[in-house]
Amino acid sequence: MTDALSRLTAALSDRYAIERELGRGGMATVYLAEDLKLHRKVALKVLRPELASALGPDRFLQEIDIAAKLNHPHILGLFDCGEAYGFLYYVMPYVEGQSLRDKLAKEVELPITEAVRILRDVVEALSHAHKHNVVHRDIKPDNVMLSEDHALVTDFGVAKAVSDATGAIGLTTEGVALGTPAYMAPEQAAADPHIDHRADIYAVGVIAYELLTGRTPFVGNTQQELLAAHVTQTPEPVTKYRESVSPVLAELVMKCLEKKAADRWQTAEELLPQLEALATPSAGVTPTGMASVGQMTKRRWFIAGGAVAAIIAVVAVVIGLRRGSEVALDPNHVAVAVFRNATGDPTLDHIGERAGQWITQGLHMAAIPTTPWDQVLHSSEYIQTETDAGRIRDPLRALAEETGAGTVVSGAIYLLGDSIEVQMSVTDAARGRSIGALEPVRATRHATTELIDSARERVMGFFSVRFDSLIPPSARLTGQPPTFEAYKAWNEGDRLYNQQRYREAIPYFRRAAELDSVWAPPLRGLLYAIDNAARSDGGIAHLDSIYELLTKRLYTYPPYDRALGEVLVAVSEGDHERRYQAARRAAQMAPGSRAVFIYAQSANRANRPREAVDALLILDPERGPMRGYVRYWYVLIEALHMLGEHKRELEMARRGSEHHPDGGPAILSLQANALAAMGRVEELNQVLDDMKAAPNIENEVLSLSAAVYVLRANGFTDEARLFAEELIEWFESRLPDVASMRVIRYGYSEAMFLAGRYAEAQSTADSLVLESASVRSSPHRSPGT
Repeated sequence: MTDALSRLTAALSDRYAIERELGRGGMATVYLAEDLKLHRKVALKVLRPELASALGPDRFLQEIDIAAKLNHPHILGLFDCGEAYGFLYYVMPYVEGQSLRDKLAKEVELPITEAVRILRDVVEALSHAHKHNVVHRDIKPDNVMLSEDHALVTDFGVAKAVSDATGAIGLTTEGVALGTPAYMAPEQAAADPHIDHRADIYAVGVIAYELLTGRTPFVGNTQQELLAAHVTQTPEPVTKYRESVSPVLAELVMKCLEKKAADRWQTAEELLPQLEALATPSAGVTPTGMASVGQMTKRRWFIAGGAVAAIIAVVAVVIGLRRGSEVALDPNHVAVAVFRNATGDPTLDHIGERAGQWITQGLHMAAIPTTPWDQVLHSSEYIQTETDAGRIRDPLRALAEETGAGTVVSGAIYLLGDSIEVQMSVTDAARGRSIGALEPVRATRHATTELIDSARERVMGFFSVRFDSLIPPSARLTGQPPTFEAYKAWNEGDRLYNQQRYREAIPYFRRAAELDSVWAPPLRGLLYAIDNAARSDGGIAHLDSIYELLTKRLYTYPPYDRALGEVLVAVSEGDHERRYQAARRAAQMAPGSRAVFIYAQSANRANRPREAVDALLILDPERGPMRGYVRYWYVLIEALHMLGEHKRELEMARRGSEHHPDGGPAILSLQANALAAMGRVEELNQVLDDMKAAPNIENEVLSLSAAVYVLRANGFTDEARLFAEELIEWFESRLPDVASMRVIRYGYSEAMFLAGRYAEAQSTADSLVLESASVRSSPHRSPGT
């Protein structure tokens, strides 16, 4: 990457001075540069190498030339474009503002008047472009820049050129091949070659929906699910998620989202006056040509054509078969089972596990949605226990239901004299039938690494045929399986970690990382273990060096491991947006896994709580990685609180208590903020009383200070003061026993502050500051202090 930037800098040195990278997207990398001739700041966009190769300079310059002729105050124009040493680039004005995507990341949903104003500017830009026969094809918040009070649409012409080229060569990267799935019109999703300007109208509807509700009309675990939803599902009314949206505006948006292009607004020029009327509302004038929302939701979609039929087939496949347990099995989602050791020699157990891990990594490299290996191991332990107890008869089906994978790779290991043979098969778990048996692989006892590598080659070869050309050769040829000693150390660390014995897990993860420098899971496990052990046992002293090592290795890892590693690096840097983007990629590659939970956590931190809720509701709290995982409820309830859905927040908090009856005061405290937001003080006091009855609840009662803030924020000032006094009374009853616990005394001072007892709060806080300064200056402070 550094070499590429150096070559680019040299190639353009006579015209532009590149200062720094501004961001990366599906099509291009954006740099801030200085125009050396005109002495102005510009945004220099460089197409990704594979797109540049597919387009070629002639086609690229032709499409750019078309877009360059557009001249409108709401279109971000082009200053320059060209080709230099294989780089294709174009230059635009540098806007000192933010993208609409950045604004949504901070605010989730916008004030209605502001949303209408932005939509009006976007539609005005499209109206001008459509009159000049230019269709954008990739209208989305990322391509709308905000400068002062105006919105400017970017990348006209580029999206169409890239779409044509990538469609021709079969690239499938999100946001590149045909557009961006979340904003695609049904005809784009169905690969209709006769797409016209009405696809842009549909995308405007999606953006409008997102600006008003904080979410897009459809969500999906995979691109296929999302594309299928655009073709077959009717979007829920805008007013379901935001009741304050007027019927006129709601119907305008829903008409943009009609499945058939002929039923939408037919031109941007037709839509523009409707938005103008809403931006400057008069006495209840209703925009013309609208069907009511009721009429729209009752409408039946009659879809024909081979391409659309193919999408419907995808929907049928993705939905899978559901049993009474309502488990959806996706045949395009793969799980690799632990290979059974049929040798009678328990010292050979590791071969089956290492083979499963290595095959899983190969599938991740091929971008096939695959259950992460650590989740397979945990599910396998549960399945084995249930099988031994006679409650499970079909372990492969059970693994499929645990993971949501409709395709399962399984195998067994046999001894043949001095050789070991691995036999493998692939099963359609949704239908309970074999897809195919693979040719066995064999090696001597002393060549287990080669044996495991051969097993992966065999499975990858099978899937490359099964999924046509989906798997590139690099996915089958990169790297080596983890060594036996490294795998053994990691496996023991993982076992201890899942027993919440974090400090004991640290040396095993560290040992595995030292033994195998190119294998990702040990380093990731080490960071999680240190973090969960409160960075104790001296771990914090080495934390920076571990993050530095992870950063250096990131780009040597397969995509899934790279995404999870990037999440950790982003957390260490406090970069919530990067963390969110990386977690979302990991979740897409491993649906139904703990990566989806990590994505939900990251969405909350990036102020996208609606996405967090949608992601968590896909997971089953009674199955797979969320079984017994109390943190699931914490993150879900946090997201609902951020959305202001306090009744639902309380409902989920109580459901969490039902799922975790032994959770004690921690799970009970989750109800507090919802009750506080609704002013239900009697119930809030009852929660506090119930918590007081339990021992060792210092940290949980500390969390109730947040409820005082929530009461005050929602106008319940007197109630907040009285509740703070209740907390003070509890703290004073406990202080003699826990006087040495600074965290408790901090909570005590905070409660006094919230009760308006400022002098007392100041006194306690001052003593804590002095003690903390003394601890910091001591050469003998204990780890984790």
